[in-house]
Amino acid sequence: MAPRSNREPNRLNQPQMVGSNSHFALSRDSNMVATTCFILGNVRTCEQHGKAPPVDKTEKAAESTKPGQIGSSEQQTLTLQRALDLALQHHSAGDLHEAEGIYQQILQTDTKNPSALHLLGVIAHQEGENEGAVGLISKALAIKPDYAEAHNNLGLALQELGRLEEAVASYHKALAIQPNDAAVHSNLGKVLWEMGQLEEAIASCQKALAIKPKFAKAHCNLGTALQEVGSIDEALIHYHKAIDINPHYAEAYNNIGVAVQELGQLDEAVTYYRKALAIKPNFAEAFNNLGNAFKPLRQLDDAVSTYRKALAIKPDYTKAGRNLLFAMQNLPGLSPEELFTECLRFSETHTRDIPRPTKLTNNRSPDRRLRVGYMSSDFRDHPVGRHILPLLSSHDRAKFEVHCYAEVLRPDAITERFRSCIDHWHTTVGKSDAEVAKMVRADGIDVLVCLAGHYDNNRPLVCAHRAAPVQVSYHDVPTSGLEEMDYLLTDDFLNPPDTKEMFTEELYRLPVFFHSPPIENAPPVAAVPAEQTGMITFGSFNNPAKMNDEVIRLWSEVLGSVSGSRLLLKNKNLYHQTSLRGGVLERFQAYGIGQDRIVFAVTLDRMREHLERYREVDIALDPFPFNGATTTFQALWMGVPVVSLAGNTFISRTAGSILHHLGLGELLVDTPEAYVACARDLAGDIARLKTFRTTLRDRITASPLCDATTCARNVEAAYRDMWRTWCAQPHNTP
Repeated sequence: MAPRSNREPNRLNQPQMVGSNSHFALSRDSNMVATTCFILGNVRTCEQHGKAPPVDKTEKAAESTKPGQIGSSEQQTLTLQRALDLALQHHSAGDLHEAEGIYQQILQTDTKNPSALHLLGVIAHQEGENEGAVGLISKALAIKPDYAEAHNNLGLALQELGRLEEAVASYHKALAIQPNDAAVHSNLGKVLWEMGQLEEAIASCQKALAIKPKFAKAHCNLGTALQEVGSIDEALIHYHKAIDINPHYAEAYNNIGVAVQELGQLDEAVTYYRKALAIKPNFAEAFNNLGNAFKPLRQLDDAVSTYRKALAIKPDYTKAGRNLLFAMQNLPGLSPEELFTECLRFSETHTRDIPRPTKLTNNRSPDRRLRVGYMSSDFRDHPVGRHILPLLSSHDRAKFEVHCYAEVLRPDAITERFRSCIDHWHTTVGKSDAEVAKMVRADGIDVLVCLAGHYDNNRPLVCAHRAAPVQVSYHDVPTSGLEEMDYLLTDDFLNPPDTKEMFTEELYRLPVFFHSPPIENAPPVAAVPAEQTGMITFGSFNNPAKMNDEVIRLWSEVLGSVSGSRLLLKNKNLYHQTSLRGGVLERFQAYGIGQDRIVFAVTLDRMREHLERYREVDIALDPFPFNGATTTFQALWMGVPVVSLAGNTFISRTAGSILHHLGLGELLVDTPEAYVACARDLAGDIARLKTFRTTLRDRITASPLCDATTCARNVEAAYRDMWRTWCAQPHNTP
């Protein structure tokens, strides 16, 4: 796919649960995500589990008979049951081909044998042929409606196909026949978790454990659901119980890693992921999670390597592919061509089997009221959510009908604010991309906006199904790589007309891209700290993943240019990690900066306490090539000037765009030498630092960055322009 032309439009303005099977090891790994800002969170494992098939060890003839002999003279006296026992032996041993042959021969004699039909369906499921599995197991159930194991295994196959409501119905049918089957209760808990029904999932797993207290996989599933509702300590208790029952339980070690990583214990998380991989070397989810731990530990090469290992095991692993894209953007020296190629590889992997959609039938009146859909996992207390809420609250509802398609498992107070300010709210939790696209088309959406597509649990692949006539990427960073994504919103600073970046979308430049509401309940701006300390304190509260070796080298030059200065580093509680602190200090020391000049903040603060730490910072230093956006805005809001080095890509110009639109171009430089000089000159001008402290907040409040109404009108004008372009296209356009 070639990059789309960068022509100007007419208007230049994101624990794996473990499931259980009644017959054989029909386990499946499905993604459970704990998200943090701009990082696809780690995958907890949640398996299907259950009983092995019964095999009569006393059947000497069956034990000694080799597969394929059922039609021989020696075997003609075998009963169908003995043949079935023979097939079960092969099936239990993992000899699927031999078992399948015997099941098929049984059906040649008895075409309505429910066991053979069911077990052929089991093999189809094990081999990834879930449509075939559903067909075969359904035939068995038509013959034997009270076949509890078949209802359970039909649920597994339906679950794999994303037909979650049908899977729930199958599990309930199994439980109506065998109400005390712990494995089915655990499976039901898993599918309820996938559907976002977390309290019901917890109750179902607890029923499984009431029946079978030493059920390791049910403990693991219960822990997964508890972690999803924020009960991490309780989740850890159940993960450890699972390991006490089964010390070789890779999924439980993986899930402990996810839990302790969510608590900021990265070194410990790495240890648990490695334990999981030692037990299960082809554990793609554990490799992905290990990469997620390596990123904030600044081990970017290791992160890239482990994501690639996950993808080598599971090439269509969406989360590992997206995490790889994120990690690559932090690497200095990555060319636009390299990133574009990786984005195309990701999109082609996940769209090759998507059928071309039928023609859309939206009313092509260019000036009618438009239906705009926003699709995101970030309609909550999250940077993207906070940035986008003022826009949605300010839409002209007489001209735009606003829908939200929410992949939100943990709604919060911000979620409720979204729900209250739009016309229609739709949850996408537990639905496949194809189902979400069908929802969007059924709602008659004219413009579908995919927010922060590559990050968190967002659903950009819905757009590959051509869900709406106009599809827009907003607050994503690289290209979506999707031919079906029509536009990417940006501005003239982020992507100037001569940008070297490559996109499958057409760039649509807003007058101002970034918008952020005033920060509520922020502490007052403090005095310049150097006046009290007698030294200049530089600071960075960005993700450590952004602090590559080139950044440390340049920051060392800054510290070397300002006598007695120090650097305060903070990001949540991540610097509590011994390995992270040690690695950072080692790199600064390599550039001549002693350990006494680097200060770490290690507490996990609430927002107000976090912002108060800027009282200790005189000048903020922006990383590169992945600039800070939210951190830049927060520092400026607290009266702290931010020195930024502008690169030649969107991600390396985000802080610059904010500074540019605030009229703070003197803080924005284009060479490393100028970066050092700017920071040094600021450090030597206390009066100028005082001016920033006393004027920045008012300056931001009065700027376009906080003007929600103008932002909404500009975005609406963009949508209308895009819509009119589609209306003017031939009517056979999808």
